[in-house]
Amino acid sequence: MAGSGRNQDLLASLAAREESYDSEVKLQFGPMTSTYHTALKKETHPVVHGLFPSAAYALDLLDSGLPAYADRALQMLPVIAGLQDLRSDSPTYGVWPYFYEEPLDEMDSPDWNYADFIGKKLVLVLKRHHDHLHEELRQRLTEAVEAACRAIKKRDVGPGYTNIAAMGAFVTLVGGEVIGAEEFVEYGRNRLRRLLDYTMRLGTFVEFNSPCYTPITIEELHHVHTETNDPVSIDLSERLLHWAWKMTAEHYHPRTKQWAGPHSRSYSAMLRPGSFESRLLRNAAEEDAGLPLPRCPQELARYFHLEEERYFRQPIFLEEETGYQSYATTYIQQAYCLGSFSKDMMWNQRRNLIGYVDNGGKAAYVQLRVLKDGKDFSSAVFTGVQDRSEIVFGINMALDYGDWHPVLDPIHGVFEAEDLRIRIEIGGHTGGVELRAGPERELGFDAAAVIGEQTVRVTCLSAVSDLGVPRVALTLSEHDGTLGIDYVIYEGQRKRFNIHEWKQAAWVFLFTMSARTEELRAGGEHTTNEDVLNAWCEKRGRRMGISIPVKPGRIAELYRNNIVMLMDEEEVSP
Repeated sequence: MAGSGRNQDLLASLAAREESYDSEVKLQFGPMTSTYHTALKKETHPVVHGLFPSAAYALDLLDSGLPAYADRALQMLPVIAGLQDLRSDSPTYGVWPYFYEEPLDEMDSPDWNYADFIGKKLVLVLKRHHDHLHEELRQRLTEAVEAACRAIKKRDVGPGYTNIAAMGAFVTLVGGEVIGAEEFVEYGRNRLRRLLDYTMRLGTFVEFNSPCYTPITIEELHHVHTETNDPVSIDLSERLLHWAWKMTAEHYHPRTKQWAGPHSRSYSAMLRPGSFESRLLRNAAEEDAGLPLPRCPQELARYFHLEEERYFRQPIFLEEETGYQSYATTYIQQAYCLGSFSKDMMWNQRRNLIGYVDNGGKAAYVQLRVLKDGKDFSSAVFTGVQDRSEIVFGINMALDYGDWHPVLDPIHGVFEAEDLRIRIEIGGHTGGVELRAGPERELGFDAAAVIGEQTVRVTCLSAVSDLGVPRVALTLSEHDGTLGIDYVIYEGQRKRFNIHEWKQAAWVFLFTMSARTEELRAGGEHTTNEDVLNAWCEKRGRRMGISIPVKPGRIAELYRNNIVMLMDEEEVSP
């Protein structure tokens, strides 16, 4: 029965993608959504033929077992294979472009991960459907898999790039078995071993608690576990799967059905309905064995129904490698969850401070953002310390980072803007959410947001900036319906800013989320002799705090010099 259910799901998925198949190009098409790597713009290419969706579609067509679908897949596969770079002297040998419309040489920066993403689909085509491929196509796909394996081996991604480390291990290990290349089998096995050893040393994945990439890691390790014939790799993948599922299960918030923060990588503040990650969590929470998804280990399944209070902190780096440490702190209770990192950049894929709240039976989110002209500004640097529902955090500025992307979009400390602000954003289900400013000042807070039975409060403890004291504003976005408690740093005519010329640019805050206000003492002050901005919060005689340089600096220096004092341990982090 379970197999029948899986096949029905697959057929329904194929039917939904029918209208997106281009019978002339023999690829799937869809709206342009990519922002990284490609030089194509949505204005000139609103619709594109994507190679990864096409490779996934071709495999699903073959997996359906229907002759008509198989015929379509056999027409698509030569087109997909033909777009791979097979120039032996090319630096992108073995890699595919994103789109049919854009050759590799015309991309802004080719994405080497596509050797992994498309390679894994072709490995499964060869493994599962070898007998259905005519000889010429079989040889062409064998050549494609070999080239992808060589690209993956040459690039040799380390265990810090968690999901690609796992995916590349699958492509080389199982791909090597399928095409009869022992060098790739050995490489894939060793790559899994490296990933496990590194994870055990750190105590978690470097790609920490990512709602979009942890499920990919689970999927790839599951594929290794079910597809390889190598007993050593089966054992390694099983142990890694337990690590991945443990992190996932511990961060599930049953009441809101959201993935508690903080998140190292995420593409949206909330889980997207119908996405792989949403279905994976629903499958674990409902214990629905009929869904064709990897299963959560039974001993971890209880977390998907556990509404007891839990609070935990995890170091996420090997300090001897980075020269500093960052902690991930998560607080989960029945009605809400709240998570934060202690040090990171304000990239649009980071969730350095994020919470989820039960708002009348639906989920609302609360997220910290630093916005330049309405977009997340990755040159802003976050430092924070959390004790359950309270967070003291600060923002200062990096001289050598990017705009909307830290690396692909460098600004070298110089940018133009007409708006710069720090925002506490409330989104998701915002029905009934009430923003307050004036009355909350009497409690020592600048503003508050009442969400369901919880109240978010925030206040600026101190600000030291060449741009003056930020102005508090309550905002409503007509575009996406989000609300904001904003600290406006600059608003006016578009002008050029040079961070290198700034003598001071640092802001520190207190953030709380709870049904009722606890008795807290908090403050912030500028220590001029050290030129740092200090902020602290004291609760029941225990204190936590941060200390951040007021002058902009290079990102590595800020990560080392932004200091955190944890409340429970009462010690200063390196």
